[in-house]
Amino acid sequence: GLNYLFNCAYGVGKAGCDRMAADCAHELKKHNVACVSLWPGPVKTEYIVGMLDRIREDPDSTPGSIRQTKVFEEGETIEFAGIALAYLAADPKVMKKTGRILQTTDLACEYGFKDVDGLMPIDTRKVSTALKMAGWDGLASWIPDFLKVPHWVLHMTANRF
Repeated sequence: GLNYLFNCAYGVGKAGCDRMAADCAHELKKHNVACVSLWPGPVKTEYIVGMLDRIREDPDSTPGSIRQTKVFEEGETIEFAGIALAYLAADPKVMKKTGRILQTTDLACEYGFKDVDGLMPIDTRKVSTALKMAGWDGLASWIPDFLKVPHWVLHMTANRF
């Protein structure tokens, strides 16, 4: 992961998966086996949907907590990552992606698919998304969708070593 989220074990597990994908890709490339680390965006699991319902129903919810729920309301279904993997598996050029960290929304844009509900989930790399999350909805509406935070910037901000 890029930042602290949920707990220490979750972060270590995410980093471990990324490293395992990179190392497996190195060892398995000679056998024409691709390995990637797939990063879904905010996923609407049953737990998350229940939490969103509780926040909306709670009269003491702060505007900030209500605004933060938007990222999950526009998140992806649990099936979206599977769709992304199906497109990857069918890609004859998948070996060009081996060893990389791939985001599900990036793959959806590249391969042209949407979620099972027919919508495109929120793209956390879009500058407009970051502005919306910060409460700058008006400014975000002026930012074109193609303007995204580059992958190398995400890497540099996540690496604290």
